[in-house]
Amino acid sequence: MGVLIGLLINALTNLFTKTFLHAAFKIAITLAFIALVVAAVLAYVSAARLIINSISETVPDIVNGVWMWVMPANTSLCLTALSAAILLRFFTNQYRLLINAKFRASISN
Repeated sequence: MGVLIGLLINALTNLFTKTFLHAAFKIAITLAFIALVVAAVLAYVSAARLIINSISETVPDIVNGVWMWVMPANTSLCLTALSAAILLRFFTNQYRLLINAKFRASISN
């Protein structure tokens, strides 16, 4: 009886370890990908701010005054939100295409 319990515990331990390590690996890959996307978006936004700030130093004050008549004060925040929405839509569409491809592959067998 003790041997059966030992074999059962050993099998459950191996199953749990393999499942846990596989899930932890997938989570680590997903978190690394999210961190990479966030870093890319932050680099893009900081580069855009750098370009906007460098342009504003060469533009005369009267043009900056007219710019403030046309553009709101939160333009950079709006552009950041718009860029994030475009990226989110792109990744959502890519994920949908991946799910459709996996589904087609699973039903074709």
